[in-house]
Amino acid sequence: MVERVGIALSAALCIAVAGCDLKWGDEPAESPPPSGTAEVESVETDAGPPEATPVEADTVKPASVTAKSEIDWEAARRDLAASGERETTFNIQSGGSAPPVPVLLPSGPVRTASAGGPQPQFRPVPDGYFAVYPGEDYNLIVNGTNEVTNVPGGSPGDGESEDMRYVETSTGAIVSFSRYGADYMVEFECLGSGEEGGSCITEDEALAVAEEIVISGTQ
Repeated sequence: MVERVGIALSAALCIAVAGCDLKWGDEPAESPPPSGTAEVESVETDAGPPEATPVEADTVKPASVTAKSEIDWEAARRDLAASGERETTFNIQSGGSAPPVPVLLPSGPVRTASAGGPQPQFRPVPDGYFAVYPGEDYNLIVNGTNEVTNVPGGSPGDGESEDMRYVETSTGAIVSFSRYGADYMVEFECLGSGEEGGSCITEDEALAVAEEIVISGTQ
């Protein structure tokens, strides 16, 4: 009896000084959270998709627009009538069967590669026409179109100048100009050496050929 009382007093003394390691009996239960503190349960919520960032009005650039140009058919007919009868390499249709742009072609004979080689070709297309003249140093390609591209912010009068514009390309050179409301391009496709940058023809020579392009047919 006295031994049990001594053990009980020893246990009480250990608890009081909080420095005693109890090795007998059940471990004490976990202490409850401090008063006024509640456990927070983690709950996942669906916040939905992130809001789209508004687009600044000035960052949206208007796209270029391709449209049909207005052709001055009266001026084309006057020029064709004033030129008189002119022999052409091709049989160009007139009236409603003619291409949708006045047909401009070289005024003089174009030297082909050889009598038995590729022959000149002419083909109407929905927006205009193109003609190909095979040559020894280069192929001459003439193209006319009634499609114009209006680029927002472009200079007034773009696509309306009859001035010849020369530019070298990776395969030769191009001279472009506008007439009767249509756009025309005279391309020189170099052959033989395979050299690039218009080495088969000079700028003066290319401009001289382009200036001999005259009206050869119209509606």
